[in-house]
Amino acid sequence: MRNLRLGGTADNFAMLASAIGALTQHPAAIHLSSEVGLSRSGMGMAGAGLAALTGNWLLERTRQAAFRQLIPSEVQIASDRPPYGFPGAGPWNGYLLGFCVDTAKPVVVPWEVLMKHVSTIGASGWMIFQQIIAGGGLLWIDGKLDSDNLAMLDAMCAWAGRRGDLLVINPGDPNFSNTYNPVLYGDADEVSSRVISLIPSSEGSPATDYYRQAANQGITTLVDAIQKAGLAYNFIDLTILLQNQHALSWLGGIIPTNSDAGRQFRIFLEQYKTVDRSGQISVDLKKLRDTFGGVGGRMHQFGSGNFGMLTNTYSPEVRLDRATTQNKIVYLALPTMGKPEAASNFGKMTLGDFRTSISWVQAKPKADRPWPPTLGLFDEAGSYVNQTWARPFEQARSAHTIMAPIVQTKANYDAVDEELREMITGNANTKIYFKLGTSDTAEFAAELIGMESKVIHSLSESGGGGEQRKPGDSTPTSASQTSTRGYTEREDEGYKVSMDMLKALDTGECVVTIGNNKCFHVRVPKLDFTDQFRRQIGPFQINRYRMPFVRGLDIFRDVDRWISK
Repeated sequence: MRNLRLGGTADNFAMLASAIGALTQHPAAIHLSSEVGLSRSGMGMAGAGLAALTGNWLLERTRQAAFRQLIPSEVQIASDRPPYGFPGAGPWNGYLLGFCVDTAKPVVVPWEVLMKHVSTIGASGWMIFQQIIAGGGLLWIDGKLDSDNLAMLDAMCAWAGRRGDLLVINPGDPNFSNTYNPVLYGDADEVSSRVISLIPSSEGSPATDYYRQAANQGITTLVDAIQKAGLAYNFIDLTILLQNQHALSWLGGIIPTNSDAGRQFRIFLEQYKTVDRSGQISVDLKKLRDTFGGVGGRMHQFGSGNFGMLTNTYSPEVRLDRATTQNKIVYLALPTMGKPEAASNFGKMTLGDFRTSISWVQAKPKADRPWPPTLGLFDEAGSYVNQTWARPFEQARSAHTIMAPIVQTKANYDAVDEELREMITGNANTKIYFKLGTSDTAEFAAELIGMESKVIHSLSESGGGGEQRKPGDSTPTSASQTSTRGYTEREDEGYKVSMDMLKALDTGECVVTIGNNKCFHVRVPKLDFTDQFRRQIGPFQINRYRMPFVRGLDIFRDVDRWISK
């Protein structure tokens, strides 16, 4: 009877009808109701109830057996009843994560719930496709250079008729990339916070903290002065200003002297001035480089080489603030394999730029915020995030933004900071676990999915026998056999989904949790495009735009004037 798993509205009504029908067959009930014919009605009700109960049970068991053939799995995990169904007529309003393996019911999560963020261990291209066909904006930071990912993304956009919305930031191949300047937009404090993210955390080191704060002050002062002068800038401009007294003096001469920015700049510069024996005042380059050499060197790598080819622009093709409000699809491929440190730092600055765009969207009236919500997908997130990532998770929802970090293992977060891992998992209302390859990650996921009370059944059997013989007689006079059986049940607490189950999931299978109490064993639809379709759309090409002319510092163009003769 336990294995029948009876329950639910249909089963309850059927059981109630059968019970009422059986009750009417009692002799007392028959005697009292013989004049009104209740007995026949009762028999009919009993029969109908029994038929409904049996039919409902058989139909459900048959349906589930058929689903197991359609959605095969080596793992048997009981799914909860999905809290959200398919939307009715009208526009789509969320993601279909997949179908329950045991019941084939769809697991749909509305955008309002998704804006409480999604944490994934594994892969999730299916969400990207739904975001694109829904017309929503996307920032996908890919922690690796993978041409297959870009080809798939291009095919998704082509299928949805949105190929013109795709923008690519590719530092590994600047000739196959749109231009992007991650330090150009935002106020001086916002830009400085992006640049300072390049410097490792200074906790526990007073000396490092001093230089970090000094660098923050210097960059804030410089950016504020440049903006007040009405000029654009890039990485190489900031690098030269932090290391060259002639460039600093020139900048001081073009800033309005009576402005707050001008006064702040002169105060900043005063601390680096020195007087030689002849009484001539100049900038102490050694002190300047000691203070800003670290951050200046990190910015220089983004103003030169392949990075410089896409960042040394005053009118970039990619602006994350506009991309967010215009529902653009932005793909950033980080060369983490060949240039791990530079790729990590570039990803940190892009996250800082995205954080600024979120704050700007948040300040807009609700009617002007993007809808569908913008999806921020951060693959291999542990490769480029830091402790400052907490703020977007706290505020992104009000800006209609879904934060969706993806890692392959728990260690990907732990390599950065355990508190970061706790912050991400704690803020993500929806969690998705694909096949897990390590025991440490599987145990971590099993604990997050949670525990449940289970009834453990055990059946024991024992037996024995004996013989009696007369002295000297080999033939037994009597024999006996005993046999006992026992059945016990005990309640125990264990993982809802065990570590072994998580490690045994097949490709395309995952466990999804929504909130703190809903768990689903899900098969994700496989997404692919035919060779014929790919030939029809042709190879991907970068979308180029005629950008307006913007006047910038352009310090590097005439570099000779900054070199001492």
